[in-house]
Amino acid sequence: SSGFVNEEEDKFHIGSDQAVELFKAFDKAWANRNYDLMKTLIAEEASFEFQDGKTATGAGEFIDMIKEEISVEEASGNGYTWTTEYAFSVDLNPSESGEWVNAGFTSVLDNPEDGVIKKVYNEWYYFKDKKLEQWYQTIRKVME
Repeated sequence: SSGFVNEEEDKFHIGSDQAVELFKAFDKAWANRNYDLMKTLIAEEASFEFQDGKTATGAGEFIDMIKEEISVEEASGNGYTWTTEYAFSVDLNPSESGEWVNAGFTSVLDNPEDGVIKKVYNEWYYFKDKKLEQWYQTIRKVME
């Protein structure tokens, strides 16, 4: 174990390859816009928090928001693509089910907006019982 959580007894532990493989399947389905597969990987009451403060509950709302995001990007002359830079899994309690996967992405804009040439995403995925239960997103905009 390493680190701390709220300076309590909990510590982070290296997670499993199984959680990283779940993330990879989800990331691939998202990149391919395979919404049917994504739905099978999302828990019924999963919660999602986007970098702009928008939230969604469940697969339907989440996928609707993704589709809206795709429309906005494509309307601005940008593709909806990214490069997955890394992913790793951490576990707060190895004796219980559930692990967090942290992943990083880079999206280079085809049509820079307000001087932004690329976006660097950091996302956290919480998988439990082979389903995505929570997701959080942050973004760093890289200027020209």
